[in-house]
Amino acid sequence: MSSGPDRRMTSGPLSDAQRTELRQLIIEERARLAAQATTMAVTFDELVAAADLEPPDDEHDPDGTTAYERAQVSSLRSSSEQGAAALDVALDHLVDGTYGACTSCGSPIPMDRLLAVLGTDRCIACASGRS
Repeated sequence: MSSGPDRRMTSGPLSDAQRTELRQLIIEERARLAAQATTMAVTFDELVAAADLEPPDDEHDPDGTTAYERAQVSSLRSSSEQGAAALDVALDHLVDGTYGACTSCGSPIPMDRLLAVLGTDRCIACASGRS
């Protein structure tokens, strides 16, 4: 027997302990994603500034490395911002008591999934298109 909180959700709403645990994890992950987005913004600005210092020379960048790096950093920043926004929505749903229910079918989402995919709003069946 485990002495920790029950991480499984059999049916119905989340317990207070589950909400508290999820809230803390979501807040931590949101802070990490926000920091990552900020870092990517700074990195992008540094890439642009570095490129401005060097004269254009297509011969020494034949594979478009500079453009690739900018696109990669921009994509990582966008992904971080979208993830943080999704976690903001999850926090709102934790407050209003709707977090933990699948937005597609209304079934309870197991606690294991809520922990594995912070901010998820769909059960496994709906997320995989099996419902």
